[in-house]
Amino acid sequence: MENDSEDDIDSRESQQSSDAEAPDRSPYSEENLDLEDVVAPYSFSSTNAAATHTNRTLQPFAADCKTYDIVPYVAAIHACQIYALDATRNMRWVFTGGDDGFVRKYDFFASMGGKTLLTQNQKHTQVESVQKAGVIPSYWENEEQPLPPATPKPEKINGPTEDGTTPTSVIEPPVQELKMSPVYSLAVQSEAIWLLTGMESGAINLFTVRHEEGKCHHVLRQHKAPVSVLKITQDETGCVSGSWDKTVLHWDLNTGQVVREFSGHSSQISSISFRPFTNTSSRTSGQSSPASFDPLFDEPEDMLTHSNDVLLTTSIDGNCFVWDKRAMNSIPRKMPPPERTPPWCLSACWSADGNKIYCARRNGTVDEWDFVSGKFIRSFKMPSGSGPVSYVSSMPNGKHIICASTDNIRLWNVMDDYELSKSAVPFLIVPGHHGGTISQILIDHDCRYMITTSGNRGWEGSSTETALFYEILPVI
Repeated sequence: MENDSEDDIDSRESQQSSDAEAPDRSPYSEENLDLEDVVAPYSFSSTNAAATHTNRTLQPFAADCKTYDIVPYVAAIHACQIYALDATRNMRWVFTGGDDGFVRKYDFFASMGGKTLLTQNQKHTQVESVQKAGVIPSYWENEEQPLPPATPKPEKINGPTEDGTTPTSVIEPPVQELKMSPVYSLAVQSEAIWLLTGMESGAINLFTVRHEEGKCHHVLRQHKAPVSVLKITQDETGCVSGSWDKTVLHWDLNTGQVVREFSGHSSQISSISFRPFTNTSSRTSGQSSPASFDPLFDEPEDMLTHSNDVLLTTSIDGNCFVWDKRAMNSIPRKMPPPERTPPWCLSACWSADGNKIYCARRNGTVDEWDFVSGKFIRSFKMPSGSGPVSYVSSMPNGKHIICASTDNIRLWNVMDDYELSKSAVPFLIVPGHHGGTISQILIDHDCRYMITTSGNRGWEGSSTETALFYEILPVI
């Protein structure tokens, strides 16, 4: 066999060196997926985690597109109603919790790009694009942790001993059996180092995920009823919890103590959200042009970040309160249900710029409020027979919101242009969901993926017992 020429050898060496120096740009690379690497012990006061948590970017054209094409590809079948949902910042791990008392951990990219298919019976109830099944690497029980036993008092035994002293004995308390609790709420740290779950008793369990997965290290106790909502603050040093006992608590995760209590609701807490803000003022005004973005040389736009100072809470009786945490004794701004609206609200969200609030109602409407003036603007009426709106979420272009009803999920256009033409349909049907109550909708930080879960969260409604994984494509 003839020897290779010097030019061929040099070209192969240069190619190997360039491949070694070039970073892996694949979306399934270890760098992007954040695989099981060695991490230092996490501190709640770490500034690095907070810095990376706020440096979020949108996919190209997501903030300036006309609409979105949202298509489901994966169905994660559960054998129970799904109450809670959360995911890591890079969407590698997805966590769900249901009424069976288990926390399930899904590999998102292995599910979207894998070869695990649904069975024929499972495909029968799904749309045509849903062909793959969710990949679940692990799960663990969400158990009620007993209170630490008090120090038992020694009891005297009748009769002295040989040396004349009175003997004593210590009776050990009986070992309590751990009780499984439905996962009413769930929140995970941005890098899946730790995770919080809301319990039926009112406690909040703190589990580790990266190391000693599923081990409960601490329990936050003050609520007296099921914890229905959990939200981690932007700096990941605290969390805000809402419960069926009508209270909202702000916790310091460094000390495990309550920093502040927000009292004023007269019913069970249904949702909590922080107000978003953005450094780009032209995102919702439409001044920037999609053609001005060059994916080869331009940096993507900054994603929305959230303020820890302004908080939106809703309760089952239909009231929406806005709190300013900077004022210790501030009275919340109240947004009661409009006239002829039944008292019910399971979800509310902010607009992309944080200037409007959308509240989901029982009568199949979504109310729009102006945050600055505090006035009611209008209501978006779903088609007849759609059922209650159980969840609402806003899109980053400032033009659309996601409205989840019993029959379908709709991508609703909230711009005023549609009011000029009565014949235009102001929404698009998002395929996948049908015939159940939507408990959670999660849109990732880059607006590339969406996840929906079905469950009644312990209140009322039926469930499809399915979590659907979607891909979001901007339409320019």
